[in-house]
Amino acid sequence: MAYNILDLGSLNKNLSVAFAITNCGQVAGWVDSPVPPATLGAPVPFVWTQGFMHLLPLAGPAVSGQAFDLNGQGQVVGNTYNTVVTRATRWQGGVMQLLPFLGDVANGRSINDCGSVAGDGATVTNIQAWCDPGGRLNPIPPSNSRQADRYCRAYGISNRESRPDRWRVRYWAAYLFSPCIRAAAGRNACLSLGQGHRPDLGTLHANEGSEAYGINDKKQVVGRSGNHAFLWHNGAMTDLGAGAAYNINSNAAVIGDSFLWHGGARTALTALLPANSGWSSLEGRDINDNGEIVGTGVHSGNTRAFLMWP
Repeated sequence: MAYNILDLGSLNKNLSVAFAITNCGQVAGWVDSPVPPATLGAPVPFVWTQGFMHLLPLAGPAVSGQAFDLNGQGQVVGNTYNTVVTRATRWQGGVMQLLPFLGDVANGRSINDCGSVAGDGATVTNIQAWCDPGGRLNPIPPSNSRQADRYCRAYGISNRESRPDRWRVRYWAAYLFSPCIRAAAGRNACLSLGQGHRPDLGTLHANEGSEAYGINDKKQVVGRSGNHAFLWHNGAMTDLGAGAAYNINSNAAVIGDSFLWHGGARTALTALLPANSGWSSLEGRDINDNGEIVGTGVHSGNTRAFLMWP
């Protein structure tokens, strides 16, 4: 089946990046005009809805920002930079709000439909994962076997009984508690089932680390072990081939850095498009329950956020 693809535009900037999509098809990301060789300049966060991209406001002293996730209520999370520190940030109703995640470099990584946010904050000595269920600021500890770790990042939070949301973590453990699922970092990917039980998910091969990037409500986890993507379910880890798997929807369709995996079949994203699409170097970031994919690619020589759908 050939997919359609849409360039989401860049609002007169040099590039655009799409990072997340809801089941309603709203997309979050940022636009930027970095000066080479830098890959990041002064990014400005955006939300794209039904063909229109609009920038999210930056309240002083913030001068730039990035949007990493959004929920079905129109709330967006990411970060803003004020030339001194990076602050975890939420946008709601067109208003920018700073989140109380501690650290000089703090990020709001993901938000669920209840409005709870997962993120992290870094200091010179450690990185602490945070979550704010019900508005309460809670530190997320390392996994059971990694209590000495000083580097914990929370990259995702989802609704317990709803659609999967973004779990993006580097060296982390995933935690489940009512009413959300949360993720934090450890040396190996692991899954917490509450009550202090946080089993290590293991690795594909000996002497390599694993990283969990996504989870759905069926507790299917995707990520990377060594240089290969994996799918973990019920204690078994499946090798999905070279690369990294970033997310999985409720139908067990996995979006990877350059591929779509579903039902045991792996397909390159570029192979899903017509030969004359004009797109190359596609990198997927998120997939919703409708099979719509967002990411970033090169279109007619320009780096652009894209939306793909079957």
